[in-house]
Amino acid sequence: MLAIFRGGSDDRRVHSTCTPTSPPHPFSSSRAWPATRNRRPEASPEATRYLEAALDQVEQGSRVYSTDWQALRTKALAAIAASGAKTPADTYPAIRDALATLGDKHSRLLEPGAAKLMATKRPAKSTGLLVVPRDAIVAQVVPGSPAEAAGLAAGDRIVAVEGVAGFADLPRFEFDRLFRSGQLQDGSTAPLNLSIRTGSTEPRKVQVPLATFDEYLAPSGRMLDGDIGYLELPGVSGPRAANYDDAVHELLGQIDDGTLRGCIVDLRRNTGGSVEPLIASIGPLAGTGKLGAYSSAHASSEWSYDAERGAAVFEGYELAKVEHPHPLRDDLPVALLTGPMTAQAGEALVVAFGGRARVRRFGEGTRGVPIGSTTKSLADGALIVLTVTVQADRTGTRYEGVIPPDEAVAIDWTRFGAADDPVVAAASRWLGSADRAK
Repeated sequence: MLAIFRGGSDDRRVHSTCTPTSPPHPFSSSRAWPATRNRRPEASPEATRYLEAALDQVEQGSRVYSTDWQALRTKALAAIAASGAKTPADTYPAIRDALATLGDKHSRLLEPGAAKLMATKRPAKSTGLLVVPRDAIVAQVVPGSPAEAAGLAAGDRIVAVEGVAGFADLPRFEFDRLFRSGQLQDGSTAPLNLSIRTGSTEPRKVQVPLATFDEYLAPSGRMLDGDIGYLELPGVSGPRAANYDDAVHELLGQIDDGTLRGCIVDLRRNTGGSVEPLIASIGPLAGTGKLGAYSSAHASSEWSYDAERGAAVFEGYELAKVEHPHPLRDDLPVALLTGPMTAQAGEALVVAFGGRARVRRFGEGTRGVPIGSTTKSLADGALIVLTVTVQADRTGTRYEGVIPPDEAVAIDWTRFGAADDPVVAAASRWLGSADRAK
């Protein structure tokens, strides 16, 4: 822009206002002044390169959503130019706006600190707490855990965490790490000093240390009044996943005595894990054949249940198999119980029942992550998380966020699974009427 002032029409215009005998214009010896005042802000080469690299990663990695990529780039580059971005961090708002343009609720930018925490392996030591995000209500205390030894119970509300302000607003990944592993935002771990309220009592101080213990939560089942079966299916991963589906089929055999009128499948505390044993587990209830798929813009990878083999099959490959599969009648009504802890693999089970006749969902909406994702690293250590698949049910209906219940019933965690659990009661009423209406 300085070159324009020195050799352009503005230069001639300034001189034309002066006569040969006039004294020099007070600014004639510093012609850079008008250029500095009128210069538009612009992004530095470093910021521009960083943003372009980030947008390359978004365009190459996006598998579900599409957009006018050139328009997206033009808008983002204009945004950092208008703000005068100088560093990679200055481009973060433009990257977040670009991700929002995709219409994807899950893709996000993690700044270097949060990215480092995500990349850190979850510590082996744990508290034994499962806590409902945002509400900070204890949903479950693992038997034999430090949380159980400290006297915590389902339904307790965490009102304060020493040294961590605004914990209820933490991103869910950090929230889960904090209460399950005592992991703070800087990646360090420490015993949790909590302020706990039980019912309407005054808060009490509790310290929950960290320890290594068996965190496996086995599936459980029983018969309820009215010849209704009840299964709670927690998430599972690791070596224990190999026998999980066998245990569920054994429970089905114990419950199904020939009088079964319906079955409740409780997924309210299923936070995810391995999908394959879960699909093999619920196959007799969800039905044989295609149960769902991982769907992207250009492909669909189906999962199904083979009743004869008792196997979960993905794209033709048998990935989980029950040694002694238990068959059930095809028209058995099923009630699914869901809540904000129902996530990922747990949500895949919800999707597996989608499109099946005589199924109804009760409780609260799921966590809202029925997706597959990938991460892309940036030069400064930041991460872009991109959605690469969403889940679809047997009819092709896609699930991209919170899966709502068909009948909303508030969860009372103090009565979870008990005879007076309001969600179980609502499901039991429907199952009785659904079986009579067949």
